[in-house]
Amino acid sequence: MNKRTLFIVLVTVVLVLVGGSYYYWKIKMQKSATQQAAEDIQKTMANISADIGNNVSPDVTTPVVNLPNTNANPYDKTNPFSNLKTNPFK
Repeated sequence: MNKRTLFIVLVTVVLVLVGGSYYYWKIKMQKSATQQAAEDIQKTMANISADIGNNVSPDVTTPVVNLPNTNANPYDKTNPFSNLKTNPFK
């Protein structure tokens, strides 16, 4: 082999090793970040469960509302035949 071919093979091997190392490091960092996020979520869920168990959430009750008795139908007083005792159309 001549020096040029040896140099190209050596550079290719070094680039493959550097690329593989970078890929491995990236995957390792991604797993640790995922594990950290999972732990944070578990801690948060535990805190929320403890807070709910201690009645931290407000007591929600429906207030009693007494509305006045109003006759809101305006058409009750407009019928001229409402006071008739017999039906005039029979």
